[in-house]
Amino acid sequence: MFLYVYPINSNLVEATALGDFLCRIPEKPTDTPHLIVGAGLAGCLLAWELQKRDAPFIILGSETLPAAFKVAAGVINPVTGRWMTKSWNFDQLGPKAEQTYQAIEEELGLSIYHPIPELRFCQNSDDIKRIGRRQRNPRYADVLGDYHEPGKMESPFNDDCGSFEIQRAAYVDLPAFVNALRRSFRQSVTYRSVDFDHSELKTESGVWSYRDIQAERVIFCEGAAVSRNPWFKEIPLQAVKGETLRCKSSTLQLPKKLFHHKKWLLPYPDGTFRIGASYDESDSSPTPTERQKQALLDAAQDALQEKHHFEVTEHLAGIRPSTVDTRPILGSHKTAAGLYVFNGLGSKGASVGPLMAEQLAEHLLDGGSLDPEVDIARFH
Repeated sequence: MFLYVYPINSNLVEATALGDFLCRIPEKPTDTPHLIVGAGLAGCLLAWELQKRDAPFIILGSETLPAAFKVAAGVINPVTGRWMTKSWNFDQLGPKAEQTYQAIEEELGLSIYHPIPELRFCQNSDDIKRIGRRQRNPRYADVLGDYHEPGKMESPFNDDCGSFEIQRAAYVDLPAFVNALRRSFRQSVTYRSVDFDHSELKTESGVWSYRDIQAERVIFCEGAAVSRNPWFKEIPLQAVKGETLRCKSSTLQLPKKLFHHKKWLLPYPDGTFRIGASYDESDSSPTPTERQKQALLDAAQDALQEKHHFEVTEHLAGIRPSTVDTRPILGSHKTAAGLYVFNGLGSKGASVGPLMAEQLAEHLLDGGSLDPEVDIARFH
C-alpha cells in the first residue's frame, strides 16, 4: 500500500493505491492555505493577487458592518498635505495601482478607475514659494504641471494666490470595485458573508480552524475593526473619522477636474460632486454628524467666488485605519505562527493598497521580504 498526496484542480487530494486500483479521496472543500478575514479594499486586493497566482483562499466579509471602502472617495493624489509633498513611494505605488485597477476592469467588465486632471489653489505667499521650489525639484517633474498667476485660470473658485496643476491624479470607485470582486469570488465559491467572531478561531497542530474552515494561514484585513482582534489589537493603529458630502447644484456646474481649495471637490459624470473630507481623531463613531456637514458646506462656499445652492444627496462617514507613522502594516504575528495582518492603508488606500497586496502575496507564497517601512516587525 502506498500513500500519495498531489494537487488536482488546485485542491490537495489523497490517493491510496491497492495493487493496480487507485482510489482518490478529496479533502474537505473548506480546507485552504489562506483564510482572509475582511473583504474590504485590503482583503479584496490581497485575494486578487493570490488568485492571479493560482493560490487557493477563502475570504470572509460582512455585508452589514461599517467599512471604510463604502464611504471613501478613492482619490489618488500624487501631491498632498499642507507642505505639498509627493506622496510616499508614489513612483512605485502609482503605476501598480493603475495597472491593478485596469486589469480588474478588463477582467470583470467594470469602469472603476478614472484619471482626472487636478487643480490646486495656493492659499498664501508661502504656498507660492513652496510650489516654486517643488517645480524646480526634478522629483516632482512627472506630477506637477504649470503654476498659474492669480485669475489666469477660468474657474468658479477664489483665486487670490494662483493655482497649479497636478498630474497623474485619479479616483477609484471603491464600492463598485469591492462589490464586483465579492461577486466574482462568490461565484468561484471563495467568498462568504459572515460577521467574524474571533473567539471561534482555534489552532491545533499548526492548523487554524474557524467553524468548518481549516487554514494554514489567517490574514486579518479588518481595518479599524482590528481593535477587537485579540492577536493584533496592540498594533499602533490610529482611527481617524472622515466625512464627505455628495451634492448637486442647479447653479454650479464643475468641469471634469479635481479641485483642491483647502477641501477638495470631485465632480462626477452625472453632474453631482463630492466635497471632502473631514479629519477627526476624537470621534470614533461611524455616524455622520451635522457639525462636519456644515463645516464641509461652509468650506466649499468659502472657496467659491459666488454663493451657490447645494442640495446634499448623500452624507457619508467612515473610520480610516491610519497609523502613527503613516505607513501600512503588513506581516506576521510575532509569536502566533500562521497569523498575519494587512492594515493601516489610511486615507491613501486606493493608491497604497495594490502594491502592498502584491508584496504580501509574494511574502506568503514565496517568502519574499517585506519593505522594512511597512513590516509589522518595526513595532516588535
